[in-house]
Amino acid sequence: MSTIDRRQTRHLETRDEVVATALEIMAESGPGSVSLGEVARRMGIKPPSLYVYFPSKAALYDELFVRGWAGLLLAMGRYTDFVAPGTEPFAVLRDAGAEFVRWSVEHSSEAQLIFWRPVPGWEPSVRAAGAAAGVMDQLQRTLAGLSERGALRPDADLVEAGRVWLVLLAGVIGLHLGNEPADGTRFTSLVEPLTEMFLARYGAV
Repeated sequence: MSTIDRRQTRHLETRDEVVATALEIMAESGPGSVSLGEVARRMGIKPPSLYVYFPSKAALYDELFVRGWAGLLLAMGRYTDFVAPGTEPFAVLRDAGAEFVRWSVEHSSEAQLIFWRPVPGWEPSVRAAGAAAGVMDQLQRTLAGLSERGALRPDADLVEAGRVWLVLLAGVIGLHLGNEPADGTRFTSLVEPLTEMFLARYGAV
């Protein structure tokens, strides 16, 4: 490995360490609690050194936002990448919805960051906001696959259906995070009846 390659590798490793430290702070004190000074203190470096990796706190939050959506997309992939012929639409949506909620509960700080705006003065940049498109595209492909198999109404608006599904799941997540202990199930157990409601609206008769 050349000197340049080693430097690039070290740069990426340190960048990952910065992100991991920021996630640690978020998990302890909430998504709005990250500061470059605290990240630097925990890493044992001086704050100006962080600007080599992230030029501002907003840039660090952008990276956390992008990685959060990427993590959710990865978790959802096994349920929505391919809708096998003969698969029950109820099972596809129920299992995908349950995984969406599970990931969000287990990564609650990241979920708050990507679904809401908990950091005063920060909005994701246009580049960062584009990360959400992957999950939306994946959901649209899943709904299109179900529609092609006759599982959804022929006249169903799939864009609207995707938005409705996300609103239902975000409601479950928000109510759980705001009112339940981590292992509570009052709201997370509602994915199944919500799936039934969704298919009552958009499913084939």
